[in-house]
Amino acid sequence: MSDSSSFQYEDLIDRLLLIVTLNSTLIHFLLSTQVEETLDPDRVDSLTQGLLRTRKWMEEATTMKGIPPSTQNIMSLIVKRLSQIESLLPKLSNKARQMESGTATQEILSLLEGSEVPAGQKVPTGGTAAGSSDSELVPLVGEEQPKPVEPYRKVDVEDDLFGLIGQSQRLIQQYSKRCHILLPTFWLESLREIHRYRSDSPYFGDVVELPARVLVKIAKGLLTEAPGARLLQDLMKHRQQENYLNGSEMERIERAVAKYFQGIEPVLKEDKLDVKEKILEAQTAFDGFGWGGPELEKRIIKRLNQEVEEAIQNAESGSDPARQVIHAEIAKLLSKLQHAILAEPRPREILAQMKP
Repeated sequence: MSDSSSFQYEDLIDRLLLIVTLNSTLIHFLLSTQVEETLDPDRVDSLTQGLLRTRKWMEEATTMKGIPPSTQNIMSLIVKRLSQIESLLPKLSNKARQMESGTATQEILSLLEGSEVPAGQKVPTGGTAAGSSDSELVPLVGEEQPKPVEPYRKVDVEDDLFGLIGQSQRLIQQYSKRCHILLPTFWLESLREIHRYRSDSPYFGDVVELPARVLVKIAKGLLTEAPGARLLQDLMKHRQQENYLNGSEMERIERAVAKYFQGIEPVLKEDKLDVKEKILEAQTAFDGFGWGGPELEKRIIKRLNQEVEEAIQNAESGSDPARQVIHAEIAKLLSKLQHAILAEPRPREILAQMKP
């Protein structure tokens, strides 16, 4: 084994600090999940990736030359505990996906609390009694049931309402000969996905345009501003160009945008808006923002973090409740998309390769 792999106490301190950071992230994750009674599968997957790399890094330390036996034993125990957590997270991620598709939240909370909800068991909800009484009502002959108006719907083809998709496509194509474009393409596809929704609400323009302009800004910044522009150019020297997202990456974008429209539904329905609650949700998402491990290029991540913070500030300082809610949901959308990036191998590898 080379001298570079010899045990150093400075290196041990770095690893232990990383463990402390991971612990605080896990605690925040568990507490926020309990408070919100919801779980983001992309956040779980990004946490899994971070935990996996931390565990491997700690595991390497246990085989270093000159490590004291007592230190080796303690670090081996830490590695074992990390492996145990790591084995649970995929199950939690699957449960989270079920929840986003409509499965009861109680199953998630039971899993986090260490108990199981028996398969097939119905979770009681507050509307059970009302539902049973409604089912006994017999409609009058000839009575027409009012058809519910959907606040929004998704279609197959995007509508470039503001010309932002075409603008971004041309920019990415222009830079594709000298810059690696997978990360900008990720934001372009997020932009496309937002434009695949329709609504007759008078607020729909803002619901699409406000987040769309932020996504365009992020993609453009990666290609034209420091440090992204230089780092993406350097990346082209040792990584083949990647022009398209794969199915898993697209699925995460679709879920993130679907979640955005779920959150924005009260605006589209012109319901009463709880602005304070929406801002609190956005702040919670910001607190749980995914930074990834020490191997990732943090300057790129920092720029996105600033966009989330700016969206929250816009929500807090605004005077129009509808726009305040939109900005709060933009903050949540960006946070979820960041977790999606960290959860996927290719974008995460790129962030690691971009680090000098």
